[in-house]
Amino acid sequence: MTSESPSDAETLQAYQRANALLQAGRAGEALALFDVIVTRQPKFAKAHAGRGLALAATGANEAAVLAVGNALELDPQGAPSVVLHLGYQFLQTGRPSAAHAAFCRLLIDQPGSLAANQGRIMALISLSRFDEALPALAALQTSGRPSAGRPSAMPGIDYLPGMFFHAQLQCCDWSDYDKTAAALTDGVRSKQRVDMPHTYLSYGSLPADQRLCAETFVADRCTADAPPVPRKNPQPPHAKLRIAYLSSDLRDHAVGQLMVGVFEAHDRQRFETYAFSAGQNDASELQGRLRRSFDYFLDVNSWPDRAIAMRMAELEIDVAIDLGGHSSGGRVRALSFRPAPIQMSLLGYPGTLGTSYIDYLLADSIVVPAEQRDHYAEQLIYLPESFLPTNGAPVRSAVPSRGAAGLPESGFVYCCFNAPYKISPRLFDVWMRVLAAVPGSVLWLRDVSATVRRNLAEEAARRGIDPGRLVFAARTPSREEHYARFSLADVFLDTSPYNAHTTAAESLSLGVPIVTLEGSAFAGRVAASLAKACGAPELAVHTLSEYEHLAVSLARDANQLAQFKQRLRAASSQAAVFDPVRYCRNLETALRMAWVRHQRGEPAATFEVGGSGSTGTSGS
Repeated sequence: MTSESPSDAETLQAYQRANALLQAGRAGEALALFDVIVTRQPKFAKAHAGRGLALAATGANEAAVLAVGNALELDPQGAPSVVLHLGYQFLQTGRPSAAHAAFCRLLIDQPGSLAANQGRIMALISLSRFDEALPALAALQTSGRPSAGRPSAMPGIDYLPGMFFHAQLQCCDWSDYDKTAAALTDGVRSKQRVDMPHTYLSYGSLPADQRLCAETFVADRCTADAPPVPRKNPQPPHAKLRIAYLSSDLRDHAVGQLMVGVFEAHDRQRFETYAFSAGQNDASELQGRLRRSFDYFLDVNSWPDRAIAMRMAELEIDVAIDLGGHSSGGRVRALSFRPAPIQMSLLGYPGTLGTSYIDYLLADSIVVPAEQRDHYAEQLIYLPESFLPTNGAPVRSAVPSRGAAGLPESGFVYCCFNAPYKISPRLFDVWMRVLAAVPGSVLWLRDVSATVRRNLAEEAARRGIDPGRLVFAARTPSREEHYARFSLADVFLDTSPYNAHTTAAESLSLGVPIVTLEGSAFAGRVAASLAKACGAPELAVHTLSEYEHLAVSLARDANQLAQFKQRLRAASSQAAVFDPVRYCRNLETALRMAWVRHQRGEPAATFEVGGSGSTGTSGS
């Protein structure tokens, strides 16, 4: 096949119109026009490529890959860039399987394409196929060439060293852990693109370094390439404050689970709520509930960042709240076009985003102590209790027997249901010493791959612990069944420097004490915030020796453990942290306070919100 460019002006104009529709987020209209064009001009490669992008935007993943495959056959020189764009679009919109197919299709024609190979590896990581990603990453590490400003130890592929280390951590492969973490942190401090912010959190424990990492990433990937979007009326006289939540996780995901009760509790007499859903439609019961919780629910998964911003501006949104940040699937760049006069970050990313266009970060006094404020690019809004919302105490089914849950019939049960990448070797050292000090105890971990099981078994044996004392929880058909068996655990052992967040809230609400090491940065202080909000601040310790002592003493002192469990059971029905309505009222107070400052012409400034319904206090 050979590519042909149309000579008639009508087809060229139609092609330009289709591209404009696609950029405006009107993918269905664009696809209809591209269909017409390729029927008229079947050898017009760019039209096939555009049709592929439009198909992808409408969710037709397989058809999109076929369409750009046609473009590749017609134009082997020009079309690869479109296939790359398609693959990364799939990644951004939460479709890693389709992304993998797109990158593999390009590698058929261009087996040496570094960009396609890197994209394929990123897709494997998104698919949690870390076993496959690791050797491919290792090959890139070896073949990558140094570039100006990078030491020879850091190949010249942006973020590659961090991707490789993250894949290792996901496999609990701790080879050269300290050396690698130190080298990457040195790169972060010299503003090299060695790791992305969300993966750096798992080992980069200092808030100053996390800010540098975020700022470097923002300068590279999250800045506007066009002027701010226009607003017809800078301060429209709305009867209700218009709030837009931007997230790729308004589905059966931790963010959706935590926020749904808050969305439902908004005062509809004073606030008008808009969801800008940039993620996949999973057709779950939770997503149906989320859709009903908003006044308006917009599916913007396929929209370009600027199109999202344009729609916010057209709707005259007063406050835009980003729930994703730099986490996987985050679309914070849409806010770089300044669609709303006030822009905030909440929940989805536990740290500073390092931007100039996010005005506020919602936090609490534990996750961001006052002395750390300089390490955050945003002004801070301090919420009372904990910044982390919940949907109330979890509903659980009947508690199974220990045998049915895969646990031994007797013995103390420690658990940690955090993701494998959060397990650091220094905490694993402590865990194994705890098991050694408590005969018959087991450590109950989440379901993991065979590679992770093998690596953890080897690490346990290396520390003198029988690998059989590591028990892995099989997946349950429902969340309610998981919560039911969760309560069989005696004590939750938290990770560091990246804590349990949602899982910590679940543990505490189910009456399972969590031993947590209060870290230096936001991501390592969330469990401490929750423990304090539940009336059990003693569960948050400051040194590894205190952590080990508390973990062992809770197993040896049945009365102490029973007292903690009793306090937590009481908190599950009484603590504000498990009251989404109260959380919502505090959030609404924060929104009104920020809006009043804006109306007075004052810049964003750090302030505190008191209890529910309070007016709060502000400061510079």
